[in-house]
Amino acid sequence: MLSKAEYDFCMHQKGLSGSFMDSLIKTMFRADSENLMKLSKGYPELVNVVFRYQNESGYWQDLTQRWNKEYPNAELL
Repeated sequence: MLSKAEYDFCMHQKGLSGSFMDSLIKTMFRADSENLMKLSKGYPELVNVVFRYQNESGYWQDLTQRWNKEYPNAELL
């Protein structure tokens, strides 16, 4: 099962997130560690997903498998 933050991240990866969420995730990708810590105060789950995507081997593969299982008609590559 996907968390709300994982769902939002996947929608961003598919190019289907709204402008706020798209900008927020892009900002997280660009943020240095100090600013990422600040962002985590407001969006802890989403920062965790972005951090895991960038740093945890196999996380993206696991996330895409879970997405494709939950949303088989909206496959994520």
